[in-house]
Amino acid sequence: MATTTEQDLEFYEFDSFQVRDGNEELSLLWQTDAHEARRIDWRQRHGYCPACRGLQPLSYWEGADLENVNLREHLICTGCGMNSRLRAAYALYTGAPRARPDRKIYITEQVTPTFVWLQKHLDCKVIGSEFESDPEKRKVMTAYLQQLGGDGDVRFDDVTRLSFWWRRSLDAVLSFDVLEHVPDYRRALKEFARVLRPGGHLIATFPFLDQQRTVTRARLDGRGGIEHLLEPEYHGDPISGGVLCFYHFGWDVLDECRAAGFRNARFVMPHSRDSGLLYGLWTLVATK
Repeated sequence: MATTTEQDLEFYEFDSFQVRDGNEELSLLWQTDAHEARRIDWRQRHGYCPACRGLQPLSYWEGADLENVNLREHLICTGCGMNSRLRAAYALYTGAPRARPDRKIYITEQVTPTFVWLQKHLDCKVIGSEFESDPEKRKVMTAYLQQLGGDGDVRFDDVTRLSFWWRRSLDAVLSFDVLEHVPDYRRALKEFARVLRPGGHLIATFPFLDQQRTVTRARLDGRGGIEHLLEPEYHGDPISGGVLCFYHFGWDVLDECRAAGFRNARFVMPHSRDSGLLYGLWTLVATK
């Protein structure tokens, strides 16, 4: 059994592609982790979970392809159920300053096991929302939230036009693989900056290309339709079955954060090989 602790977590942080590019330590880390990912059966391991705050057995998501496991998505902590991507992002949330006893955080989802876990375990006001205009689907989502054990009603809103907070009202925004589905993600970034208090944080994950430029896969055509620039890519969703991916982001999204009103932005990669937090868990952290 591994003896990993919180102190074994490392954080690699860069505020530009130019600073990160050519980093020899990262190159060696990537090579070693690529080998370890193929060699280890992670179901036989225990690792430190930042959410559970202790050692937990690791396992694979029940639908994972055992011949080609995606460790970012399908390696889970059996305690909280979070995958590696979410555990890495949570480690960054817990490391951010949280001086206000009455703090409020917004999560750009609500009808998910992750939201319900955070709602039950964080010692602050946790708010979420979903984007859905169809009344029948809204009913299904409300029922599913109750099935998951969530409290309260489902809020329905658009992250590019947040309607239920005043300016500077939130202490953190957490967004887990949502921005790639927002056609006008720049407007969403401006909204996140608008509702955050000075010193508040945006912590976000999304499909990330470790390269300078963002790849636009699809865009709105101005007539209410969608123009596909690359082969359509859909990501799984328990309600709709699949959501179109518009972007695979690059390092240039840091400049977009600064333009949106954040005073600094960087990509941070939490890493702990023994805990299954391997190379590539780059997470956006932007501070108002």
